[in-house]
Amino acid sequence: MKKEFEGTITVFLSLVCIFFLCLICTVVESARIQGAKAQTANIAGIGNFSVLGEFEKPLLDEYEIFAVDGAYGSGSFKIKKVSERLETFLSRNTRPKEGVFSVWCFDPWNLELMDSEVTRYALLTDDRGEPFYQQAVSYMRANLASLSVEALLEAVENSDLVQTWEEEYERQQDANDSELSGLEESRKEKLDQLESEAAANGTEVLVPQEEQSNPLKEIAKLRKRSTLEIVTGGKKVSDKSISRWGLPSKGWLNRGTMDVPEEYGGLLDNVLFREYLLMHFPNYLSREKKGDLDYQLEYLLGGKLTDKKNLKYVVNRLLLIREGMNYLYCIGDVSMSSKAGELALALTGFLGIPAITSATKHALLLGWAYGESLIDVRTLLEGGKVPLQKDVASWTLTLENLSNLTEILRQGKVDHQDGIEYAGYLRILLNLGSLSNQKMRALDLIECNLKKEKGMEDFEVDYCIVALESEMEWSCQPVFLSLPQVVMGVSSEESVFYQKGSIAY
Repeated sequence: MKKEFEGTITVFLSLVCIFFLCLICTVVESARIQGAKAQTANIAGIGNFSVLGEFEKPLLDEYEIFAVDGAYGSGSFKIKKVSERLETFLSRNTRPKEGVFSVWCFDPWNLELMDSEVTRYALLTDDRGEPFYQQAVSYMRANLASLSVEALLEAVENSDLVQTWEEEYERQQDANDSELSGLEESRKEKLDQLESEAAANGTEVLVPQEEQSNPLKEIAKLRKRSTLEIVTGGKKVSDKSISRWGLPSKGWLNRGTMDVPEEYGGLLDNVLFREYLLMHFPNYLSREKKGDLDYQLEYLLGGKLTDKKNLKYVVNRLLLIREGMNYLYCIGDVSMSSKAGELALALTGFLGIPAITSATKHALLLGWAYGESLIDVRTLLEGGKVPLQKDVASWTLTLENLSNLTEILRQGKVDHQDGIEYAGYLRILLNLGSLSNQKMRALDLIECNLKKEKGMEDFEVDYCIVALESEMEWSCQPVFLSLPQVVMGVSSEESVFYQKGSIAY
């Protein structure tokens, strides 16, 4: 009886232990499944991060921009290539110890990657270069301590003032030309009358001696000449050019399928982006020349295909800036206005037509501002400084010397201790220009410049991925359910996990 009793207890305990083991295995398996699900999230993050970790180093080194070449140097963009790269990283991290034999190589997760795909992505050129703008501003904000924000915002205020007086000068010039043209008939009629009277009296019409050196004649001659030739003093200008074909700003581009959050975009951010352009692209006066164009900041402003045309555009814009600001000073200075009035009277007083005298006075002030502006732009192109707003000390050209302007320009720059250099005026022009155009033209230059580097011959900015979203599917085979399946009939089907992930620079 005693042995039978002990045997009964042993069977009972065995059954209890088996059920407890089944319970423990089920709980452990449940914990393992939850851990495996968390592991797939980790692997998804690692995979996405690894894809964007293969960024173009030259793009980062030269322009502080992160982006992955979606063509991987092949010159052919297909998002499938990126998906395949993602799958490579996911597979390696799903089975990190595959092929390695060791007693310590037990993988508790037992995951199998079933499928993965990059479902959406954003490119550097999307939305007229908005992702490029966001990264550039982010970089500049990180280096904000090294910049004078007040000075940069002051340049914006200067740009507003410049634009106002540019428009005013053009309006006054057109109005004066129209007025003089309208008075030309009256002038001819008066001259005919004076000649008839002089002929009847046996005398000649007395033309003022000042007419021999009328400065308006000199101004008219200069206006017909090339401004670029005048202000460069005949120096050689770069003849480099780029082809329109293939430029991001002028052609069809690949487009991404997801939106990048626009964190930046205010007044300060726009100022910082333009400062980024000034820092990363050479101009006419820069010693370092690189790429297909030497005058790259001028390209950002003009958008022409040759250095010469871009410099010509900038020179004309600088001349207009200086004309507006110099005209502002001319009309506000009583002495200058008085001298112009005296000369206008000497030139036209004999006609006895006050309207012609008044229009001539205004033409002299406009011509005076134009002559001073030519000297200013010549000074800027030779590395000198020119104050934005002139005063008595910084004004160079006298009315008496206006007739000798050509000779004065040949003498070269007239530097000032205080003022704004050429780059400062380019800053003003950037602030006056189209931000959208500047983004895309900067991408033009980045593409052209990087294509010159070894191994980057097929680089295209519209292949550059800056953000992506992906979807992945894993299967998870059971590990601890063999006993519960046999004893309790617990299902041992594999678990399937789906993960979505996204990442952006």
